[in-house]
Order: sequence, then C-alpha cells, then structure tokens
Amino acid sequence: MKITVAGGGPGGLYFALLTKKLRPDWRIEVYEQNAADDTFGFGVVFSDETLDEFLSRDPESYERIRDRFAYWDDVAIHYRGTEIRCAGNGFCGTSRVELLTILQERCRELGVRLSHSERVDPATLSTRFPDTDIIVAADGINSAIREHFRDAFQPSMSFKANRFCWMGSTRPMNEFNYFFRQTPQGVICAHTYQYAKSRSTWIFEMDEACWNGHGFSVYEENESKEKLEALYAAELDGHPLLLNRSYWRRFPRIFCKNWWHENIVILGDAKASAHFSIGSGTKLAMECAIALSDAVVAHAERSVADAFQAYDAARRTACQVVQHNADTSLAWFEHMNRSFDMDPMQFAMVVMCRAKSITYDNLLVRDRVFVERADSEFYERLHREMGDDYRATRPTPMFTKFRLRGMELANRVVMAPMAQYSADSDGNIGDWHFSHY
Repeated sequence: MKITVAGGGPGGLYFALLTKKLRPDWRIEVYEQNAADDTFGFGVVFSDETLDEFLSRDPESYERIRDRFAYWDDVAIHYRGTEIRCAGNGFCGTSRVELLTILQERCRELGVRLSHSERVDPATLSTRFPDTDIIVAADGINSAIREHFRDAFQPSMSFKANRFCWMGSTRPMNEFNYFFRQTPQGVICAHTYQYAKSRSTWIFEMDEACWNGHGFSVYEENESKEKLEALYAAELDGHPLLLNRSYWRRFPRIFCKNWWHENIVILGDAKASAHFSIGSGTKLAMECAIALSDAVVAHAERSVADAFQAYDAARRTACQVVQHNADTSLAWFEHMNRSFDMDPMQFAMVVMCRAKSITYDNLLVRDRVFVERADSEFYERLHREMGDDYRATRPTPMFTKFRLRGMELANRVVMAPMAQYSADSDGNIGDWHFSHY
C-alpha cells in the first residue's frame, strides 16, 4: 500500500513511523510545508499514562524522548501571595523542536520518506497522488484539507472568549505553576512549566476586558513581552520572556462530525482541538495516531473504509471525553474572576478539580495532605461564620449542613429536579443510572 501524510507534526510523524514499523513493505511519505527545523511554540506536555503507551509502541523513540524531558510531580498554585502545592500529578515537558527531531529521525530510520518545505494543495490531491491508497490529513488546526472538503468533514468551529499568548522563558522550575495575578483591569493567569534545561513555557491568559484594559489589543509582539515582564517581574525572578510567533489569539474549538472522506482521513488538531489548560493537544494527536495506525494495519489492505470505521470506533468517544474535559476547564478560566474571593485552599481545590476529570476522591489518592488542608480550612470557616463545628468529626464537606436564611438542608448535595434521577417504586436503580454514574 501507499500512504501519503500531509503534515509533519507529532501526530502525522508518529502515525507514519508506527505504521512503517509494522508494515515495512508499505510506501509511506510525509509532506510538511515548513522546514525540518522550523517549529512554533515552546514545550509540550505528556502524562505518565501517555508515556507508558509510547513505551509499549516504540521503545526507541520513547527512550530518546525520556532522555530529554523535564519531569515534575507537583502543581503549584500561586494565589493572593500564597503558594499551594498539590503532589502526585506525574507529568513531563519536552521541547516541541526536540520531539519533532526525534520523530523525524525515527521515521528516516524505518524508511519513511520525508519532504519538508513542500505544501500539499488540497485541490490537487487526486491528480498529484493518483496511486495513493490513503491520504492522512494531519495539517494542523488551520487544516487546508479540512476546509477544502468542509462539506464532507462537517467541522464545528467556535472561537472561545479568552485571549491567550504563548511565550517562553529562561527561568527554571521543578513543578507546573499557575501564577494568578489580580490587576485593576482583571485577573491574569500564567500557565508555566519547564520543558528543557533553562527553558520554560509561559502561556498568559485573560478575558477580553482585561486584555483591552492593559492595552494588549494595540501592542506589537515585543511590547506585549515588555508589559508582561513588568507584570510578572517577581515570578520571572530576573529572567526574560522569549518570543516565537507569540501573538494574542482566541482558542479555536474544533470537532469534525465526519473523520474521513473517500480515501482521506483526518488526524490531530485538524480533527479535534483541546484547550491548552489540560495539556492534551499533542497527547490527543499522538494517541489518535496510534489508533489510526492500528486500524490501517489491521484492515486497510482489505478495505480502507473498514480501517477508517475502526479508527472512528476506537477514538471518537475518547476524543469527546478529552474535549469535554478541556471545554469545562476552558470555561472555568473564562470566569476565573468569580473564584477570586475564595480562601486559598478552597481556590486551589477548585483549580485542581475545574475540569471535573479530577475529583475529590482522586485528589485523596494523589495528595491526601492537600485535601486535608482544604477540608480543615473549610471546617474552620464554617465554624467561624455559621457556628457549626465539624473539626473533630471531619465529614466530607458536601455532607455538612447548609443554611440559607431560614432554610436548613441536611447536606450540600444538589441535583436537577429530573425524573431520570428517580429510582422505581421499589427503590431499584435502572439502566439510566448505570449509564450516568
């Protein structure tokens, strides 16, 4: 078989090397419009779980990535002059340049043909590649192939409200940091992590009013850098910010209804985007590359359509779950000012649980001391303001009493008044409960 990959990002390269590794007799080529050493952005993030998957699929590339990554276990939340740490998170950062270099080297070793500085025109796919069995559209969030075949892929796209800007710094760090700063114009959050020696990623995020209030709407790239260096002078600790196409943007939320058209299949950010606040864009692309490779190797010789259907079946729900978590996290950051009257531990708990994928019980496993500190702060405030003393019994906070004027509730559990939540007349739960709990 012959496979053409349009786009030499992490997803396209990983698909190519995995497929060539399993089927060395197939001809696989990758076309990338940028030069081999061009890249945009700074670092990328992977979880321990994702790294384990890389190890099982291609130990050679895994070892090279592992040798160059910066690992951290703690998340540090900086809020109103207080630093709160939560352990047990298990992530690593690595340079996007290094990651692409490793994947390119591995592709060449396996016999994948790489062509850089060569754009693939979606209007000429059938004439330029008449003998290609499969075309993988991995050409990024602004995918020309997706847009050319928009009626077939049926993407939904919306630009979210917050403004963000991706920069770097020479400041080292041993943890993932959220630096929240309240200014007269509004709240700013810097999402930061180390990805290489003396290199860290700094993503600045704020709402539209704050962005306009600080004048970023009229600033050039270097002026934004200077303004942010002044605002975050203490956090940068004498280190400069670094630029690399560091323009202000709004996040494009993309999901394609259909993932293939004729012999074209879509992959990575071209197919589905995930907000950077849960660090899943590259992870999502590479995990989808694994599933697409598996499906193509298993089914494509018999039926390309069957391969694409198997890919869809394997990844659609997983992508929707990740994107839902990312959307929920994104929505919290769009309204982070609402939480700025909270006590420090309550705020930190909300930050950690904002995507709903990390729960109270999950945090107990990750860092019991962190949860106990948050609970203690809650019990103290409840005793101080309401007179209710749970400091000795320490129930889960949701099971403490709640009073509002003359109304008193036995606990803080609130559910929508829908019949679906009700058991039958004998008190038995049904299929609905098994599906939603």
